[in-house]
Amino acid sequence: DRFPRWRGDLFVGALRDQMLVRLRFDGEKVRKEERLLKNELGRIRDVRSGPDGYLYLLTDARDGVIARLEPAAR
Repeated sequence: DRFPRWRGDLFVGALRDQMLVRLRFDGEKVRKEERLLKNELGRIRDVRSGPDGYLYLLTDARDGVIARLEPAAR
């Protein structure tokens, strides 16, 4: 798990707003929303957690890319 602070959070690609959204839940209610990568990668079509613990993002462009999200070095 490369992102222990985000364990259990839901990640959603926002096509129109061109960003990644992180949602933290408390039961069935969203407790926190964080907007990430706004206008940095383009339209994010899909988000997956890989077996290596990284998050992978697929962009929606004709020449779209698969990007690997890594934790920032501390």
